[in-house]
Amino acid sequence: MKQHWRSPTALLLIAGLLPSGLAHAAPPSNPASGPAPAADSAPPCAPSPSASESCSAAYERTQTEKLAGHYVSAAAAALECSQLQCNSAIVQECVRFYSALEAETPTLVFSARKAEGGELTDVKVEMDGKLVAESLTGRPIKADPGLHNFVFTHPKRGLLRLSETARVGDKARVLEVTFTDPNAKPASSGALGAPAGPRGTPAMTYVLGGVGIIALGAFAYFRIDGVKDYNNLNDECAPGCEPSRSDPIKNKFTYSYISLGVGVAAIAGAAAVYFVGRSGGPSVSASVAPRGDGAVAGLKATF
Repeated sequence: MKQHWRSPTALLLIAGLLPSGLAHAAPPSNPASGPAPAADSAPPCAPSPSASESCSAAYERTQTEKLAGHYVSAAAAALECSQLQCNSAIVQECVRFYSALEAETPTLVFSARKAEGGELTDVKVEMDGKLVAESLTGRPIKADPGLHNFVFTHPKRGLLRLSETARVGDKARVLEVTFTDPNAKPASSGALGAPAGPRGTPAMTYVLGGVGIIALGAFAYFRIDGVKDYNNLNDECAPGCEPSRSDPIKNKFTYSYISLGVGVAAIAGAAAVYFVGRSGGPSVSASVAPRGDGAVAGLKATF
């Protein structure tokens, strides 16, 4: 006696493609087995009222779960109402829903690595507080779209937390974490009491040096321009020149003195900060303030 096997997928496709009348038609009568049943009797494969209610409830749940963003639950409901005992119209709709959900539901692949190199497989993964993987197999798992919180736990390396968003249509998206080496020694800061090595150039050195160079340039400009104007005015009206012509020249000389003082003070401060900072001594800050006859420079050391 031959046995014919049909896969669930083939049965779903047959139920979804055949018309309702053919899906539930009674088998042809055999003359040897007696007269055919009466026309008003129910076909042998007609769904029972309880099965019909279950199919309708699963069909409605498919739509409400998807609207709520629960794609995994919606796909399970669509698979439930795709069974042969359901009405063929419902089966067709559920098969269509199931195919669409399979294409849209995100899938994730978990991966874990060692900081010193190599992969880890004996890692448990929790998603939103529920265990979803006892170990890492490389196979994808389904997830609803949205933000999820993951916890990767290794028996010897502790746990790592990760938050990622699953997006509609993502397929086999890899979420990877890296565990530190439990045998790695902490970085040594040097032997206790060993003298500190030379430090890099403090940033304040560049700041004060730049201020000093600019100030010395301003000194040269005001001094040269002031001397030129002074010589011209001396030839034209000395010694009885009007204040309106002599005062601008006096101001240029005043500006030159201030610029010179600021430049010298800034250069000296830059040198002091550089040598103190490079020696690994106390932290040093500098300040420069102009005055009418030059500038005042100050150094502040913090021990």
